[in-house]
Amino acid sequence: MISKANLSVEPVRLVREAVTPKAIVVGIVVVLLSEAYITWGMLHNAARLNKSYLPMGLFFVYVVLVLANIAFDRAKSRWALSQAELRVVLGMGLIGAFFPFFGLASYLPTVIAAPFYLDTPENGWRELLHEHIPRWIVLHNEDGAATLFYEGLAPHQPIPWGAWAVPIFWWGTLICAIGWVTLCMMVILRKQWVENERLEYPLMNVSMKMAAGADDPEGMAHMLRQRGFQIGCFLGALAVLWNIVSFFYPLVPRMPTTPNAANWFRWLEGAPTFWVQISIYIIGFAYFARVEALFSFWVFFFLTGIEMSVFDRLGVGSSVGQGGLEAIRAQSFGAFVMIVLVGLWMSRGHLKAVFRKALRGDPEVDDSKEVLSYRTAVIGMAVGLLYMGGWLHLSGMELKVLVLYMFFALIAYVGLSRIVAEMGLPYANISDTALNYAPIYIFGSRDIAAPSMVSQGFLFALFATTRGFLGPPIAQTLKLTSGLKFRRNRLIGAIVIAVALGFFGSIGHTIHTSYRHGGYNLGGLTRVIGARNHYQRAVTWIRNIQPPDWDRLTFAGSGMVIVVVLTFLRYHFIWWPLPAVGLALQGMYMARRLALPVFMAWAYKSLILKFGGVAMYRRGQPFFIGLMVGYAFAVFLSTLIDSLFFYGQGHIVHDF
Repeated sequence: MISKANLSVEPVRLVREAVTPKAIVVGIVVVLLSEAYITWGMLHNAARLNKSYLPMGLFFVYVVLVLANIAFDRAKSRWALSQAELRVVLGMGLIGAFFPFFGLASYLPTVIAAPFYLDTPENGWRELLHEHIPRWIVLHNEDGAATLFYEGLAPHQPIPWGAWAVPIFWWGTLICAIGWVTLCMMVILRKQWVENERLEYPLMNVSMKMAAGADDPEGMAHMLRQRGFQIGCFLGALAVLWNIVSFFYPLVPRMPTTPNAANWFRWLEGAPTFWVQISIYIIGFAYFARVEALFSFWVFFFLTGIEMSVFDRLGVGSSVGQGGLEAIRAQSFGAFVMIVLVGLWMSRGHLKAVFRKALRGDPEVDDSKEVLSYRTAVIGMAVGLLYMGGWLHLSGMELKVLVLYMFFALIAYVGLSRIVAEMGLPYANISDTALNYAPIYIFGSRDIAAPSMVSQGFLFALFATTRGFLGPPIAQTLKLTSGLKFRRNRLIGAIVIAVALGFFGSIGHTIHTSYRHGGYNLGGLTRVIGARNHYQRAVTWIRNIQPPDWDRLTFAGSGMVIVVVLTFLRYHFIWWPLPAVGLALQGMYMARRLALPVFMAWAYKSLILKFGGVAMYRRGQPFFIGLMVGYAFAVFLSTLIDSLFFYGQGHIVHDF
């Protein structure tokens, strides 16, 4: 669906250069403020602000920027940003806000510091792991740098930055290579997704409406005067503000609108429980998502719940651990892989054109609107993949494992980027066990060398949250800049700046905070338990040789078959209502947190479209944008109150 707002600003977007020095400077400020807000909320245990694909830590800063820009624009100030510049700023923010905490900063420093500090005579790390870990990847703790990272420095003792220089440098080169490969892939696929398939990018649809100019009747400047937007702001703020009262008066009943007032509900014995929370952030964005995608999500949550209950009663899946839950994870991962492969097959015409342009210079294929030329993207992707492969191989990963691991990693980058563009839910990921250990399950640990199994432990740093790494934020950025006038080198420069600020800023802050306060005292910031578990899993594989996991592979195969059948039905019967995309997300923990708000949004939007049509749906958009804006300001206020009155003992008013 193409909204009137998008159509109305189309002629304006080509007038002014989008990537101006002013836009880049403001983008840097937005990245830094977003990182600071995300860090502030997490350290005070007040809110977790960057688990989503449009992080709350960024969304609040962006809302403040849009409101300030409206004021500057009305004052005819030279500091006012154009629509195009606001989009560039948001794109930089999306990339920079990926790295703090749940992006990379909570995982990479711990993975670097853990193996030589957490070893004990009982866990066997010294005998089975240490000899297979290259010195340039982790801290060897010869100077006590890893010990001080977890236990903290004495007052006035300097931070041993020098000990971190080598591993951070080499990990940084891998991050850059992955980011480059991801950018090249998203450039190759942008036209197919944006222009040929016209995926809706609901998250960016909301953001672009907010960035629309003062003369746009659907822009933020006009929304501020609309009753629906104002009511939405009030209700969104009330959802948090009411519960703040209980911080000081615990007997005051709380509304189930924040995580600290919600509970799990079991609807069927053996099925996964779901989280009973009226999540304003999820409902707000879900209103802009496709009805079919929302329907697919909650229906498959219901169906896989029944399936899991039956599996547990019959003992199916017990051989893969956690019974039916792990079976569903494998099935969902198989569905995810097949959805990506089917999508690439459907894009084969576009991909052939891209390679004709890249290899033969076909003049009929136009790549002038892309951030990179198709030749640069194709050759650059190949070079980046070679570096990634070389890095992983030198780290200990043998070639057959390396090929499979990189294949599934690329599937994750593309698949999650597309799911976010198609569904528009702010939260989506896939099973980390299915993704991280797919090569082990396929080959079996008996046919894999010990260094390859050890490498799975430190690669936990890259795929712990399994959110597609930089794929989704880069894909969203390319959507934001589609149709804008920009110089390629400037936009690439803006992306590089955002990556550098995000990576070095967040990693540096984690290292600094851990040395000053002790990593063991920082909970989620250092992810001690996660790193320990993944290294320990390598020890288990080395000690207990296992054949290929045919049970997991069978469940994954069933998911692939289901996707093929549903895709066939969807393309041969126009009335078929159920796409397969919802099945791919059922292996994630967050599915249980999303089920209720997604169902609520689907039910409401379905009724609106059925009885009021598209016109009523559009009239309702300001209300839901206002809902999220009011909620964002209330979350900030709650975080401020926690920092002032409940230092380090916050209330987590925003999580999922």
